[in-house]
Amino acid sequence: MAPPYTYPIAGALYFLSHPKLWVKMICPFFLTLVFGLLSLVLSFVFLLPLQAHALVQVHCPVWLAWLVSVVLVLLESAILDVIVFAILMPFFQDALFDATLLSRGMDRMFLHRVPVGGMLLCCRGISSGLFLVWFLLLSQASGVVILIVTAPLHLIPVAGTVVACYINGWVASWGHRIHYDLEFRGFGVTASRCYAWHHRSAYCSFGMVAVALELVPFFNLIFMWTNVCAMALWVADEYEKRE
Repeated sequence: MAPPYTYPIAGALYFLSHPKLWVKMICPFFLTLVFGLLSLVLSFVFLLPLQAHALVQVHCPVWLAWLVSVVLVLLESAILDVIVFAILMPFFQDALFDATLLSRGMDRMFLHRVPVGGMLLCCRGISSGLFLVWFLLLSQASGVVILIVTAPLHLIPVAGTVVACYINGWVASWGHRIHYDLEFRGFGVTASRCYAWHHRSAYCSFGMVAVALELVPFFNLIFMWTNVCAMALWVADEYEKRE
């Protein structure tokens, strides 16, 4: 079994060599684009006049009211797009994780997955329950906090960035693996967190490289998906090792 830090690179190569997996990445971007265009049109048709007239009523100059309203509409539409993408992404990342396992020939993992009841069982059709989406949104928020706290480390050339990636790596790895823990192994969130902490060395090793890849400008939009493939490959290798 390969060391954990090699999987993010292996995942990127695997993703690029399997075009069928690309659909899972393209769909949320496409849906967000469609939603963005619709929200932008509706905002200019309905919100723009309302906001402009509201500003005029508080004695704002007409030209300034319309200018400010246009800026506000663009900001509001952009914020809505980000929210929609943040909601869609966990669903499609889970779908990509499952698709990677299937393309890896791990069909038996789906046959022997631990039965899960309640909300997760009802929502398994799209690879994730509503509870899981809520949890992932919370974990992403905590990840942002950690990124902000560790940001000053990047001021130290090379070494600071490596340390920051290592610290953020545990959170990143757990976030990518939570779908497997909850829906395949039947873990609860607490059990998953305890397992992740017990194996924190391996998680940090994987996550350090994964976070480093996601720091690359522009390409990070691709690496955030290839890292899901990487975690699926790691899980598949662990499963085969246990067998």
